[in-house]
Amino acid sequence: MGGPAAARRRRGVLGVVLIAVVAMLLAACGGGTRSQSGNDVGEPQFATGDIDRNATLRWTQQTTPTSFDPMTSQSELDMAWLVPVYDRLTMVDESGAPEPMLATSWELAPDGSALIMKLRAGITFSDGNPVDAEAVKANLDRYMTNERSRLKNDILMIASVDVVDPATVKINLKGPGGALPNVLASRVGMMVSPAAFDNPDLDQKPVGAGAMVLSSSRPDTQYTYTRRDDYWDDDAYRVKTLDVVVNNGSGVVNLLRTNELDLGGLLGPPAKEAEAAGIKLFRSDAISGARILLNPARSELGSKEVRQAFSLAIDRDALSEVAFNGDCRKTVQPFPEGHFAHSATVDAEREDWGWTRNVAKAKELLAQAGLPNGFDMDMLVPATPSNETRASLYQQNLAEVGIRVNLRVVDVVQARIMFGQGEGDSYAGDGGSYTDPSIFTAQHYLKDGAQNPGDLTDPLLTDLVTKAAEPIDVTERSALYDKVFARAFELGPVHVYVCNHTLPSGYLDDVVGLGEFTGAAGNDGLRSAAKVKTS
Repeated sequence: MGGPAAARRRRGVLGVVLIAVVAMLLAACGGGTRSQSGNDVGEPQFATGDIDRNATLRWTQQTTPTSFDPMTSQSELDMAWLVPVYDRLTMVDESGAPEPMLATSWELAPDGSALIMKLRAGITFSDGNPVDAEAVKANLDRYMTNERSRLKNDILMIASVDVVDPATVKINLKGPGGALPNVLASRVGMMVSPAAFDNPDLDQKPVGAGAMVLSSSRPDTQYTYTRRDDYWDDDAYRVKTLDVVVNNGSGVVNLLRTNELDLGGLLGPPAKEAEAAGIKLFRSDAISGARILLNPARSELGSKEVRQAFSLAIDRDALSEVAFNGDCRKTVQPFPEGHFAHSATVDAEREDWGWTRNVAKAKELLAQAGLPNGFDMDMLVPATPSNETRASLYQQNLAEVGIRVNLRVVDVVQARIMFGQGEGDSYAGDGGSYTDPSIFTAQHYLKDGAQNPGDLTDPLLTDLVTKAAEPIDVTERSALYDKVFARAFELGPVHVYVCNHTLPSGYLDDVVGLGEFTGAAGNDGLRSAAKVKTS
């Protein structure tokens, strides 16, 4: 069965940020280890008082949504824009385990042929239509079959969907179904009102089952959400209005200082500036982090020794301090400690992959690969100040071992597209690990994976990826993912993970409740945020 229908507002050790996300976009992400300032663990000193249900909460994002229709959304980065208006069938908690949202429980058929989900009673879309089994079937059919759908590959395990009764949906499977409750916590689990499917402006005017309605927008500038009076969860979005201002991040400290924002992301040097200005900070650990993707079909990156040397050359400690003001915990693997897909086997081998920088070992490996004088390569860099700062540090680190990197700074969205199409040797930016490791592993470790343009895999790894998506029990899946990542690192992975973000947000004195809602891995960080009455 699915997770218990108990309260989800709980404090955890790890707020999991799932989406392949630029961390600076997340102005208030998830739950997790918190501190008022610096990196010491502690509880933020929030104000006390009555919640102002008529308040407006103002925060900021760095980039605009590609679409307000989940089906045509081009990136998981859109999640922060979509979650206020679209409830999903499920959520995930701080350990990566699925939790109820629109679906209250689920079970896998004994023979693994179907996933049966029970739906929350009495829920409606913002247009008044019911969220029932017919609506769920219509949405999943749309995601699977519509020629414009960008989410087909996320639910390849679904064969068809049957309506059992208004509150029960049967999802028939043609592949492993254990991962599906987690997968349905992402965009493909977002329910759109079927009555709005044919709206020509659905990409700009969403019609969902979430707590908020997008009431007005000035594209690329400002978006305003208004809370629905009939939303089922009184503890979610405890404000009347949510104003989101698009800002490149350069002026967030000043906007907070002048009370023009209530909440703003401050990753890197701006966090230090905010602390010096006396702005309160809230921090939460996250799954998102800095990483470099490699294309083993280009340059000299087809050699495991070269990829290992590349990883060993990166100074993770220095990068965290210089680029993130210390707000990034070094790592060599995709999922952080505390998540069910974190690999103990990879941890045991982490020194071989750059936990501690080792220039001598990197040079030795390059010589073993027949490259004693190094080699030349390029790196696609998303055009944001943070990414460009990091890329320059990578370039310096790699030059010391003989890897000469040409930086190619391009548009944020185009950088990912270009790499996926095989147009670059590497890609350096932020990334997340999605709502389920099955999506991550399929993209990175399988043939034709979106983040594996060089198709680096083998039959054993392919088989392990498939098997890890079969069970519904998280403990069983944890053991299987240890084997998946052990094999991926034995082959020499196509990603070089550098650090996991510890996301700092500046907030004003009357803002409360940050991080109390840990579900959906950080994308619902604002779900618990509120303001107290000041007079």
